[in-house]
Amino acid sequence: MTAPSSRSSRRRASGLARAAVPAGVVLALTAGLAGCKGVVVASSTGAPGSITAVAASAPASSGAGSSGAAGSVSVSVTSPVTISGSVPVAVSCSTGLAYRASVSTAVVQGDQLSFSVATPRYRGPGSYDAVVGVTLHQASGVVTAVAGVSRVPAVLSSTGGSFSVSAKGSGGRTFTGSLKWTCGS
Repeated sequence: MTAPSSRSSRRRASGLARAAVPAGVVLALTAGLAGCKGVVVASSTGAPGSITAVAASAPASSGAGSSGAAGSVSVSVTSPVTISGSVPVAVSCSTGLAYRASVSTAVVQGDQLSFSVATPRYRGPGSYDAVVGVTLHQASGVVTAVAGVSRVPAVLSSTGGSFSVSAKGSGGRTFTGSLKWTCGS
């Protein structure tokens, strides 16, 4: 019997290394892609299979589409409440190896909405699977947040983009909505 070639051994070892990545590392990478801002993530595991994460962010530089033009956000939310409208608001966008866009606060019909979207392996305008996070602070005080939702279809242009998401968030509430943005300050 002959020894396996070093090339096939490396392939097997590489596959094993990928399979052995702890869930906390995956969470940290996802959290890093989830926003337009630099993210520091600390994670720990509690019970087997559960992960707790804390993230802090710092300002990011504006990139694509942020040439001093006014930004805007259009939303259509159907759950946990129904709101829709367009508002002028600062939308931070950057491109490079990944596309990232975020809004820290947009007030639509008295409710506050924030979101982040990131697409790794950005190659220019087109359709991508994105990682998104959305937080809705209702005027009533109820907060619904979904974070790190992956494989969300997003359409990106040279000036902004859009996505629709439906996911279970904080408090067991489902957030369902479509967001469209134009980058700018």
